Amino acid sequence: MNRRQNLQTVAWFWDLMNRELLELNPPYQRRSVWSNSYKEYFIDTVLLNYPAPAIFVYEEIHDSGLTKYSIVDGKQRLTTIFEFIQDLFPISDSATVTDLRGRYFSELDPADKNKVWAYTFSVEYLPTAEEGVINNIFDRINRNVAKLSAQELRHAKFSGEFITQLETVSEWTFETLPNGFPQIAGQSIKQMKDIEFISQILLLIEDGPQGYSSNELDIAFSDREDEWLESISVIREFRSAINRINSILEIDDDASLQRSRLRNQADFYTLVGVVKRISDENIEITNNQIYERLEEFNNIISSEEQREAEGNEAINQYYGFARAASNSTRARRERENILFNFVIS
Repeated sequence: MNRRQNLQTVAWFWDLMNRELLELNPPYQRRSVWSNSYKEYFIDTVLLNYPAPAIFVYEEIHDSGLTKYSIVDGKQRLTTIFEFIQDLFPISDSATVTDLRGRYFSELDPADKNKVWAYTFSVEYLPTAEEGVINNIFDRINRNVAKLSAQELRHAKFSGEFITQLETVSEWTFETLPNGFPQIAGQSIKQMKDIEFISQILLLIEDGPQGYSSNELDIAFSDREDEWLESISVIREFRSAINRINSILEIDDDASLQRSRLRNQADFYTLVGVVKRISDENIEITNNQIYERLEEFNNIISSEEQREAEGNEAINQYYGFARAASNSTRARRERENILFNFVIS
């Protein structure tokens, strides 16, 4: 593969973006993970004219002569500069150049603005149209430069039907259910662990409860990359289960169930499995009845005294399976059996 490099200014990238010739979010990119402190520190780097890592771009020249660029690596740096230029945040109060502290870009003197526009990146062009090669390059760049989550690496590597459907249905899930149910930390969302969690639930729908190591999850993604035979039925059953859970939560007037342990990822995983199983086995039970049983279950499991009372041995076992090796195949299967039997009894 031929490679070439040159130097380009912030003004060059800004012009491309305004002319819609710069793609910051190609399929192999990942979500931005920079906090405000990282952004402020990088702007300080720019104002000091200190060097930054190279920007890697995929250059696509059309037969009309029009050239478009996709960012393979460097999205966070460019996005940060663009946000600063648009006055979305000011220079840090701890910036090295004390006279500029607290100022927005629009408040800078022309000379200081020009320093930002003239800030220069080393740019490496990747003139290949093979998405697999670009994904592999992106994967290698980030394995060598920054520690990414396993799901960020999958996002960089895979672009087939499974991950495409997964990312769409994941967004739908968190829009459908109440905020914070299931509970996933903000930083985990930035690292795409919400998508990783939903991927395991889709696999639960397809194959039943089982644990996955990171490598096993990679294999599951790979096996469904070119063709996902069960996609239609799995997505349909998944949406049905999520919609029923949402209907059950709508009964929860005081939000006690929404605040219960069922919002924990391990317990939510189990809840989806139970709701799906009720549907699969055509069990006649109303949402109100499910809600009442879940409330009772939560009251028992939340009290050590009640958990250990006679007749609640199964719930005490559930509690143990939710704490130790909670994502193992055995723990997931045992929890589903226990909660299912409690709800339908």
